[in-house]
Parts: sequence; C-alpha cells; structure tokens
Amino acid sequence: MNSWERVVRAMELGVPDRVPLYEMAPSPRIVAGVLGVSEGEVLVNNPRIFYDLLASGRKLDLEKFNERLVDQIMLFHEKLGLDWIRVYGTYTPVCASFELPKEVKKIDDDTWLIDGKRQRWTGESMWNLDEPETYDPDELLKTYREAEVEPPNPMIYTSLRAIVKRSKGKFFVSFDADGTWGPIVSNPNLLRHVLIWVYTRPDVVEAIIDYNTRIAIEWGKGAIDEGADAIQLCVDYGTKNGPWLSPEMFRKFVKPALKRHVDAFRKKGAFVVLHSDGYIMQILEDVVDAGVNAYQGIDVVAGMDLREVKERFGDKICLVGNVDPRIIEYGTKEDVAREVDRCLRDGARGGGYILSTSANVSTETNVENFVFMLEYAKKRGVYHQPR
Repeated sequence: MNSWERVVRAMELGVPDRVPLYEMAPSPRIVAGVLGVSEGEVLVNNPRIFYDLLASGRKLDLEKFNERLVDQIMLFHEKLGLDWIRVYGTYTPVCASFELPKEVKKIDDDTWLIDGKRQRWTGESMWNLDEPETYDPDELLKTYREAEVEPPNPMIYTSLRAIVKRSKGKFFVSFDADGTWGPIVSNPNLLRHVLIWVYTRPDVVEAIIDYNTRIAIEWGKGAIDEGADAIQLCVDYGTKNGPWLSPEMFRKFVKPALKRHVDAFRKKGAFVVLHSDGYIMQILEDVVDAGVNAYQGIDVVAGMDLREVKERFGDKICLVGNVDPRIIEYGTKEDVAREVDRCLRDGARGGGYILSTSANVSTETNVENFVFMLEYAKKRGVYHQPR
C-alpha cells in the first residue's frame, strides 16, 4: 500500500498494511532537525518568518515564499514516511483579509503590530491582543445576519494546489475549514460572551455560528475541488475540565452546524476529520452521530482514554492520535516505545486507527524522540506485540 491507500483504508475503518502515521503541527525545531537546516529557515508552522519579513521592509515574493513552504512540507513527509499531509491557507493575503498588511512592526519575538493591531503567535494560533473587551449582542446580531459570504480567494489554496499536484494519490491530503466553534474559541473575549449568550441571547450565538459555518463550507468545498481528500475541522470543543458547552447546549448550537459541515463535505466525496483538544467524552457521541469520519487528538493530557473511546466508538469512527507529547519531549526511547505500544494495543484493534501525537508537537523540541516514535511505529505494524 502507498500512503494514500493506507490512510483511506483506516478512514474506512479497515486494516491497512501498517498503522498510518500523521502529525498535525510539527514545530519549526522538529522540522529543522529533520530537514537539516536552521530553525530560522523553516517556513512550516512558523508565521514568525512571514511577519518578520514584512516588518523588515524587504520585498516579499509571495510566490517563491509559498514554493519554499511546499518544498519543505513535501520533504518533511517524504523523509519521515508520514502518510497524511495537512494543508491550511497560510502565507497568502488571506492572512490579512485578502490583502497583505500595509504596515507591520515587530514588538517582540512573538508579537507584531499589524495595521495598528497587536497580534501574538502562541499555541499554534495568532491571537489578537487588541480584541474588544466587550461585545454588543444587538450589533453583532445585525452584522452577522446581514453579512454576505464572499467566494473564497483562490490564493488561499496556493499551497494545497501545489501539494496536490505533487502528491495526489500518493499522500493523503487534508485542508482546514471549520466554522462550528473554532472562530469563537479563537477569540477569548468573544468566547466569554458566547458562554453567557447561549442562555441569554441564543439568537446571537446562532447568527455567529451560522455565518462562520457558511464561510467554512465554502472554503472546504473549494479545497475539495482543488483535490483535498479530507477537510479537517480544527476546533477545541473542550478544556481539560470538560466541554465548553453542556451536552444540551452543544446539541442545540454546535451539532447542527457540525452536521452541515459534514453533509456538505461528504456529499462532495471528501472525508471529514474533527480535531479537538480537551476532555470531550460527554459530547463525543454527538460528534460521532453528526457523521464525521475521524476524530483526531484524543487528548491524553486532558484525560481522554483511547481504549474507552475505541470500545465505545471504534466501529463508527476512525481514531487518530493519543501518543502523549510529554513523553516525546521528556521521555527516554524506552518510554516512547512503551507509549507507542500502548496506543497500538488500545487503538489498532480491528482497524480504523492512525497514530499521531495526542494533540500536536507544535512547541516540542525533541527531534530524536519524535523520529524514533515514527520509526518504531512502522516496525510494530498494525497489531501490538509485547516487547
């Protein structure tokens, strides 16, 4: 089997020739170690480079920048034997409302003043430090109800288009597009309001989610037309303490939007993958019922138990992840081997399992253990064998 066939077989809950391998967001340090370059040369998952270039005043050749990004992504996956490539619309004008920023000033290593707003890159996300403290629900309701969804800017698919051209039918390729909860949880002050409004202003919450859902569906459909095999919904439905919303509120506000995503993407022939950190056992049955093909993350740090998830939902959904990133960062090779064995034993029973770290290694630095994890997993195959 090649990589594409391997992942598709797992997505369809079958047993491939070996457990497929995926990594959602390798850190620039890990990418640099694998590629044998300095961290400052890495464009993968490294927006610092993009904004530092803009802040420097030097001319940015966006086409060449994207070409270098694609080259690095492909080489990283080829060298490690990863089976699944994640693509998202970065390093294009979409980063700044379809236009490159007019003014970028660097504040510190992770923070820039971009067109007058402070933006910080941390935790694999760009955060608006000048997000409003308060929101007027009536103003938001009017805005979101009247807002039209524009067709996606074709430039957001620049990297996807190039990767599909080089890997279609060889690697499994996914593209990010979510409007169910991600745009809310990415704005902490808005999230704080929404958690109150689900009780006091449900009309506003419904309008926000409906608008974001319409955008995400258009972006995802465009990516499928460009050749993406799957759409990955990157959301965090919970924290280590449990879901953001009660099961009842999740069913009322989020599940219908999730089902709209799933129906639209699966109708076009793509798989749908949900990525969520946090402890979400209370709502996982609803996620499965909405029709997603795979659940990526299975946050071991938050207490998600791969064996329990497999026993309850393994006949309905492909499971991806659960290797503890803390062990990759701080453990010995023997610790890493035991952790991989655990995940193969608990997840790779009856097919439908893809190995990756539990959330991601976007901040990890242990290149040696990360590479060892993948090489060890290839040797162990689909079925767990005691050492």
